[in-house]
Amino acid sequence: MNNIYIPAWHYRAPGIAQRTWGWSPVEEMILLSLDQSPGTINDVSQTLKIPRQVVSSTVARLMQFGLIEVRMSPQPVLSASSVGRDFIRTGRALPERTVDREIGVSVVYEKVGLSVFRTRDVDTIPVTRLPSNGAIITFPEGEPPETHYSMMQRVNEFMVGRLRPGEWLRGVQANSSFLEARFLVLDLDEVAAGVVPPGASDQLVDALNGTIKTGVLPSTTTPPPERPVTIETSFDADQLVVGAEQHLQRFEQIVGAAKSNIFVLSTFVASLSDEKGRDRRERIVRALEDACRRGVRCHLFFGTSLDRAKHATAMQELYLRLSAARQTRGYLLVQRDPVDSHAKFLVADNGHDGAVVLMGSCNWLHSPFSAVEVSAELTEANSVAEGLDLLREIVSKLSSASRSVEALQFMASELRRQRSPLSIPEDTEAPSATLTILHAADHERLLRVAAHDAGQRFVCCTNKVGANMVPALFDPAEIAGRRLSDVRIYYSRRSGPVKRGHVTKHRERLHGIVELTGVPQPQLHAKFLAWDSDNVVVSSLNWGSQSGLEDNPLDEIGLYLEGADLATSLLEKFEAELG
Repeated sequence: MNNIYIPAWHYRAPGIAQRTWGWSPVEEMILLSLDQSPGTINDVSQTLKIPRQVVSSTVARLMQFGLIEVRMSPQPVLSASSVGRDFIRTGRALPERTVDREIGVSVVYEKVGLSVFRTRDVDTIPVTRLPSNGAIITFPEGEPPETHYSMMQRVNEFMVGRLRPGEWLRGVQANSSFLEARFLVLDLDEVAAGVVPPGASDQLVDALNGTIKTGVLPSTTTPPPERPVTIETSFDADQLVVGAEQHLQRFEQIVGAAKSNIFVLSTFVASLSDEKGRDRRERIVRALEDACRRGVRCHLFFGTSLDRAKHATAMQELYLRLSAARQTRGYLLVQRDPVDSHAKFLVADNGHDGAVVLMGSCNWLHSPFSAVEVSAELTEANSVAEGLDLLREIVSKLSSASRSVEALQFMASELRRQRSPLSIPEDTEAPSATLTILHAADHERLLRVAAHDAGQRFVCCTNKVGANMVPALFDPAEIAGRRLSDVRIYYSRRSGPVKRGHVTKHRERLHGIVELTGVPQPQLHAKFLAWDSDNVVVSSLNWGSQSGLEDNPLDEIGLYLEGADLATSLLEKFEAELG
């Protein structure tokens, strides 16, 4: 036998497949008809020209869901119930019937052609049973191993079209998954005869045929780098949250509306005994306490690995405070290990089939809420799903966060298959924007593009200026300033070796080109970039003191939004905060 051994990963986990029964146009027509004109089954049958028995069975089903009721006065008639009227007037989709079933997911992912196979379709051997010689391709050196998260992503793509009709994969249960490095065993004689496992990629087949002809073993393949995700979404200026008090209010509103899950990622965590901003921060704690009492699962994370013990202790204090509000286990999932990311997230379901993501500069569990903060609030289903995926990828490095990873996965899957609303008012025009997700290293590239492309103005706000302030920020701003009359940089603090005199020297050098403004009070903790009228980046990155690294893409997260007058609106709000 002429075998070749290809490095591969075996992933096994229980998956949850959901079968859904939706609603037909006939059912929606009958509900809308009875909302507008209450009547009898005969009335509906004659009005809509639908057979009476069809109307009768449809009404029975609508009544099972509480969407239709019998009104007794002044005479018995069928009418849309208050629940049915709410679904119609709020534009929500009708409730579906769903049934979940657990399925076994077991796949093999090979590293030459990046194929994904069902485990039962291929032969694999453990690394320990690899022969001492032969056609063996080694695992790539220096490449990070596959993770439960990365394999979960591959499973989602692999299962498309492989389930029963009407089913979709909600996700896999991450806390029961298994991942192992193995070797895929293929017989080159069979490959030469055209026999390859189902699912083999063209790249793998071509590589194997090349080996058969030349005797040269193929190389492993590195997956192509992910491009920044860009989607069309709904977003308007009201979703740009600016100011400390505005952030407190939005936290209370979002957490107060949640019914199932809340996720908070804060770079730092303040001790409950910390007096700085204690009264304002108490509003955050009370909102989380109320959520715990309502039975909402609270998932809390911190990002920094600096002073790790300090923040872990503060997180434990918060855990004890919140656990006193609800003694039932499983509703408070607090992580005491850092996720090594500077990103800041607030995520929650919105209480009715949707979710909200708030991302930006605010350290929710640490901030004294006295500085100027800027965040962007995502509410449209596809953009929220992207935000959930980002947070899931960030926290998935913690093995203890498997339940949080699973919840985020299920929420994102359900948002992506969100049904169309029952009715949309004719005068409703959803504001539109383009959203691009920026990873750490994407920020500098976009800033330089904006400095060259801006035609009206270029404005950047960074909490700090530091050692790399000139190449990272001042030089691109100067390029823009030699063309434009409105180029501004705002900052509040200096970091590292940078002294007041260093900044003063550059302020004098850039006089008349770039307006470099230090704002000690109120402190600017916001991190944003705005140019022309429509372009805004809301981020966690300190543009003037940090550089995003290619090898840690999730360390900083930014949202690049392009929509009508977004930059104009953000700057108006920001300048109002400055007084």
